[in-house]
Amino acid sequence: MIQEPDYETLAPVWKGWAVLCVFLFPATGGLLFGYDIGATSYVLNQLQSEDDSGVTWWHDVEKSSLIQGLIPSTDVAGALVGSIIVFKVADQIGRRREMQIAAVLYLVGAIFEMVSSNSSWGAGLGLTVLFAARFLYGIGCGFAMHGAPTYIAEMAPSEIRGTLVALKEAMIVVGMVLGYGIGFFLQHQSGAWKFTYGASIPLAVFMLVGVTALPPSARWLAITGRIEEARASLNYVYSQGADDILSDIIEQIEAEKTRVATLGGQAASLFDARYRKCLVAGVGVVFLQQVTGQPSILYYANTIFKEAGMSSYAAVLTGVFKLFATLGSVVLVDKYGRRFLLFVGVSVMLVALVVMTATFAGYETSDDDSGDDAVNLDWRTVTIIIGMFAYIGGYQLGFGPIAWLLISEVFPLEVRGQAVAFAVQNNFAWNLVVSLLYPVLIDSFGTAFGDEYKYCAGFGIFAVLTLYALVFIYRNVPETKGLSLEEIERKFCKDDGATYKADAEAGERDNSSLLGSNSVVQ
Repeated sequence: MIQEPDYETLAPVWKGWAVLCVFLFPATGGLLFGYDIGATSYVLNQLQSEDDSGVTWWHDVEKSSLIQGLIPSTDVAGALVGSIIVFKVADQIGRRREMQIAAVLYLVGAIFEMVSSNSSWGAGLGLTVLFAARFLYGIGCGFAMHGAPTYIAEMAPSEIRGTLVALKEAMIVVGMVLGYGIGFFLQHQSGAWKFTYGASIPLAVFMLVGVTALPPSARWLAITGRIEEARASLNYVYSQGADDILSDIIEQIEAEKTRVATLGGQAASLFDARYRKCLVAGVGVVFLQQVTGQPSILYYANTIFKEAGMSSYAAVLTGVFKLFATLGSVVLVDKYGRRFLLFVGVSVMLVALVVMTATFAGYETSDDDSGDDAVNLDWRTVTIIIGMFAYIGGYQLGFGPIAWLLISEVFPLEVRGQAVAFAVQNNFAWNLVVSLLYPVLIDSFGTAFGDEYKYCAGFGIFAVLTLYALVFIYRNVPETKGLSLEEIERKFCKDDGATYKADAEAGERDNSSLLGSNSVVQ
């Protein structure tokens, strides 16, 4: 009788403390990105107040909508520039070096944001330093939002990879809530906005020291030919099975070299036909993440809630709710899979948008600008509140964490650096476009149809795009739950033109049972 080998003892065994470090230090880059969003929402209000700003140029900010728009958008513009730079250098410098650069830029940006608060400076110098500081901070965001998810995906054990990359999204929301909290606490103290920005300095130092102590990505080391360093990197994470994982990585690298030799030495390009399905799936999800209204609805949540007659303090509640919704995705992503959560989350978004479109139709918006009066809880107001939180919950369950997870998983190693950088470029570019166009779109609808229909039209457009997103997910997004990165490459990036459909439907059948098994039948 032949005894079956004990596969359980052969399975890789990872070290809990090492996996924690592999996640925590890179994810701090996401926390700092989110912190800036939360902090700036309060700093912008302080800079328009003579009593709270502590600077001589407060009136320049108060009277200029351009300056008010530039303060938050210079950060996004910097992030876009950072992602363009990363596209060129990612595969040369590696994931760890990207995160080190991000931490330094976060640190320098935060320091000069504080310096710009010098009360003796006029508007020219003060605003120039502030804009430059925020642009540098934004470049750091571009580096961090590429390096962190890629590093975590390449170093994390496959069975918890989805959870850890989703947790990175949760760290962004934690940063937002932290920024809201510190901003709220310091909002009426003269000149204290510099401390709101300055609170990110120790976090940037923590990130810099932490990522410097981590090994470079094993997969990046292997593709650059540093095999023994790659082995040491894997041994940092695994107490057993590192050699088998390394063998699988090398096998895929050798297969790519053979393919290149067959094509006469032509190196891999992100836009090669064999990567088309990966590119459509990854970048398509990032595009739809933005054009279904996320940046507009979240960035302008205060205004929308105020129009419903609510206090602007709703932004803090929104941040807390986002955090709990994201944690739900963290718990479920490796149990039910990426594709299933995208379907559920985007479906909830669609229902919420349809409900809010109908509710805002003919709705007389509030004239209360103070945001401090009691809310008139008529049926429309209650419906708008529920719809808004349902939309946020659906987004944080699906698009929020899953988009970043997919772009860090679906691309083969030889183009992963370029691919994730290209996806990050699209993320920030469409975020900027939608954020800038949304208020113009709403005002145009208000002029054309009356103020009582302006939000109705905006939500209606987002609803149509969200409906298309469901069709796109069904046709293009694969299920990657439980697969190693090398297995994903073999299954979804074949030269023979095989599509995602069979694997995606297999993952969907597995999810429909709601059993939550992590096992994958090969």
